[in-house]
Amino acid sequence: MKTKHDDLAGYLVSIALAFIAASSPALAQDDRDESSAKVSDEGEQQEPDIEEPIALGYLENVRIGNLGLALKGKLDTGADTSSIHARDVEVYKRSPRDNWVRFRLVGKGGRSIRYDQNVIRFAQIKTKRGGTIRRPVIRLPICVGGVAANAEINLADRADFEYDVLIGREFLANRIIVDAGQKYAAEADCETDKDE
Repeated sequence: MKTKHDDLAGYLVSIALAFIAASSPALAQDDRDESSAKVSDEGEQQEPDIEEPIALGYLENVRIGNLGLALKGKLDTGADTSSIHARDVEVYKRSPRDNWVRFRLVGKGGRSIRYDQNVIRFAQIKTKRGGTIRRPVIRLPICVGGVAANAEINLADRADFEYDVLIGREFLANRIIVDAGQKYAAEADCETDKDE
């Protein structure tokens, strides 16, 4: 004989399963928009190319920029954008509304690369002592564990921090799951510099 407890348990299980299906793209495949599906040359429907996020440690080797400057980085789900230790930062204008920034990055082994980049915006970053600091934000390619994409990076003075680059949610989202119990867990590598 069914009791009120059995009905309640069944109801709660159905709510939990509905929540999981709604929040997990892998489980909610039937709810996808049909327009996202590809059609093969033979007219058959194919699955869209969706890469699953990979799991990496909270510390990983990182490559920055088109030349792939090698750095040790911290993957931080608490930071909105990525941040990098930039030296000799000089913001200037090419026109009244066009901000640019010159700076230098230093990687593992002391390799130094100079950049001259367009500033896409300025970020107000909260400091530990209270207040904010204004930092230029640029776009550069980032590669971590074989996952590469252009990302917003704010230029910071991270001399007091152990890691020169911090990878934030804007880059991590839908690409990388951070396992806080792991370090250097990447199985895939990013392309290496010819100079290293």
